[in-house]
Amino acid sequence: MSQTIVRIKKTNTVIPTDLNEANAILCDLGSLQDEINAAEKELKEKIAALKKKVAKKLESTLVERDNAVNALFAFAQPRQTYLTKDARSIALRCGTFGWRLTPPRVELASSEEEVIVVLKGEDKAEFVRVKETLDRALLLEKKPCVEGVSYVQNDEFFVVPVQKLKKPKTLTHAIDRVK
Repeated sequence: MSQTIVRIKKTNTVIPTDLNEANAILCDLGSLQDEINAAEKELKEKIAALKKKVAKKLESTLVERDNAVNALFAFAQPRQTYLTKDARSIALRCGTFGWRLTPPRVELASSEEEVIVVLKGEDKAEFVRVKETLDRALLLEKKPCVEGVSYVQNDEFFVVPVQKLKKPKTLTHAIDRVK
């Protein structure tokens, strides 16, 4: 079900005319952000409490489920050859069980670095991937003149209202940034 937007209207913005009015807006911003932070904190606490409640509620159900899977495996494993002579899955009225091959994967007996050395030593470097990336930190440090590369800084406006609740770090939230 889609809704049709009939009209979009810009809100009236009262622009301060002096520093006292700007300070009043900052006070309002602090209160508004405190209200937002309190609501978000309450939401996080409620979510954490719900997760804890559900985990407690499901504790015995998870144990029962795991025991049922183990019982089914204990029944099926010694009979695997017989059960899988026609197909790898056994379909019953209440569900299906069986065996499947996992997708192939590479497992290393030693560290990745050691395997890379062995592969290069055995002239099998084709199995070693080389990934080239820009060193942006070095570009910013040295600022070489390169076609297609520019060094940009923006002058961004910020507001830090005084708030009741102090956060351990400053969080930035862009309200109108074009992505």
